[in-house]
Amino acid sequence: MTRKRSQRAPRIDPATRSAFGRQLRRWYRRVARDLPWRRTRDPYAVLVSELMLQQTQVSRVVPRYGEFLARYPTLATLADAEPAQVEEAWSGLGYYARARNLHALARQVSAEGGSLPPDPAALRALPGVGAYTAGAVASFAFERRAALVDTNVARVLVRVFAPTVDPRTPAGHRLAWALAESTLPRTGRTAWTQNQALMELGALVCTARVRHCTRCPVRTLCRSAPRA
Repeated sequence: MTRKRSQRAPRIDPATRSAFGRQLRRWYRRVARDLPWRRTRDPYAVLVSELMLQQTQVSRVVPRYGEFLARYPTLATLADAEPAQVEEAWSGLGYYARARNLHALARQVSAEGGSLPPDPAALRALPGVGAYTAGAVASFAFERRAALVDTNVARVLVRVFAPTVDPRTPAGHRLAWALAESTLPRTGRTAWTQNQALMELGALVCTARVRHCTRCPVRTLCRSAPRA
């Protein structure tokens, strides 16, 4: 009988945790792409970017993001639009359920006072907002100390700390969340940088198809990295 490997979060000692975050953030400050949603703390603009980036390449999102915000610069203007108009503004990005959810969210929030909440749990109660999006808006807009895990982040964290685990499985994804929580810096501003850095590392260096280990800022700590 084959025994299943444990998928409990591995213990990360304080020195390793500190070095991981420090090296990752230093690398990000040096190489980060200049993306428009990284220049704002407007919760609505951050939310739009996060929904657009789900299952859509950055290169396709950049021009549509600016166009969408020019047409609907606030939650209130979006809430006042007709559903067909919102879908038209979303054209070219696909997965139109995202646009419908965003429109429903805008109408709900506008009816309840007009502001997105900063708390991840409250954000998760809104239409179309899952755990990742709630963490992203809380971190990137409000600079809350909030973890977030998408495909890239899960892949990076599991490769670094738990290389025998498949992050695509439900158990592996839960483990990735545990790792994200355990490595999260203590302050919201620092967490903002680290969350962006994890996403950047997964998108550019520790990719699904190729591991560019020689370019990785945390390769000395990574349990998946080749050893000389």
